[in-house]
Amino acid sequence: MAQPISHTPIPTAVIGAGRMGGHHARIYASLPEAQLVGIVDSDLSRAQALAQQYNCPAYGSIEALLAACPDLQAASISTPTIYHRALAEKLLSRNIDTLIEKPLAPSVADAQALVTLARSRQCVLQVGHSERFNPVVRALSKHRLDPRFIEVHRISPMRFRSVDIGVVLDLMIHDIDIVHHFVRSPVASIAAVGVAVIGRHEDVANARIVFANGCVANITASRLAMKTERRMRLFSPDAYVSVDYQKKAGVVIHKTANQAQLDILQQQLAAEETPDLSNLDYTELVHVDQLEIDDQEPLKLQLQSFLHAVRTGSEPTVTGEDGAFAVDVATRITQAIAQHQWNNQPPAAPGNV
Repeated sequence: MAQPISHTPIPTAVIGAGRMGGHHARIYASLPEAQLVGIVDSDLSRAQALAQQYNCPAYGSIEALLAACPDLQAASISTPTIYHRALAEKLLSRNIDTLIEKPLAPSVADAQALVTLARSRQCVLQVGHSERFNPVVRALSKHRLDPRFIEVHRISPMRFRSVDIGVVLDLMIHDIDIVHHFVRSPVASIAAVGVAVIGRHEDVANARIVFANGCVANITASRLAMKTERRMRLFSPDAYVSVDYQKKAGVVIHKTANQAQLDILQQQLAAEETPDLSNLDYTELVHVDQLEIDDQEPLKLQLQSFLHAVRTGSEPTVTGEDGAFAVDVATRITQAIAQHQWNNQPPAAPGNV
């Protein structure tokens, strides 16, 4: 007989007291299903400042947190990417379910090591690809789609955050995850180009990803634009999709609104080389669906999803494997950027761009 699910608040901590850590702490403190028991940062004064806002203890290390909170069940890691593996290993090795902000890790080897450890300890490992919880993505996921071509633009001004990584791991990785969510096919090939302008990592990048099932995705990311734009267009045999993540709006255009008329049209096109279609109203051949958006905060939904997985032992919405896939593709994109030829010459070293 199945045991009833407890509704006792889950003891939860936040590792990293920066901007994202502050958002995690704010939401955990507001959720009845969570009990925020601590905030950790190597800069103890910063941890204390954030902890004071939410009436919980602050710690300078995970070891101090675990010593004071032996019943800790779940934690979010919101630190620079280079520290993800070392911090997560301390939690997972103690059987603490862990959410790691994107990207999962700075390298494929680190990402795979975390996935393996989480599986061996039977821990929940969720990756913070919060765009998966964007109202537009959630609404679009309700439609049956068979993507053949996807075009994505994610551009924004430079905000001098996440400068320890390039725009591929910073911004494009969101769309790598979303595209994979809809395509669900291995990657066959990648071509990419990118330019480092401000620092030593690429600030603008474009990647063309060909999947094993034939779908092609063309993804552009920039953190040097004068405005913010986040759009995706998806083409399939039965539908065309256009969404705006920033405006939280989208449209799905299906061709199946008038199948009988479509059949007649296809017969005419097959029978005549140049049929007279001047009186044909294209809008009568398609059905336009405005996406139904329920505007909830993506990060709140993400953390609620994580806590649900912790409580029930179910697989999280964005698994460690999903996060590792995104890191793998992002790594292959950055490698393709490094191999790109400019005027038949290898690309200049970042410091000379």
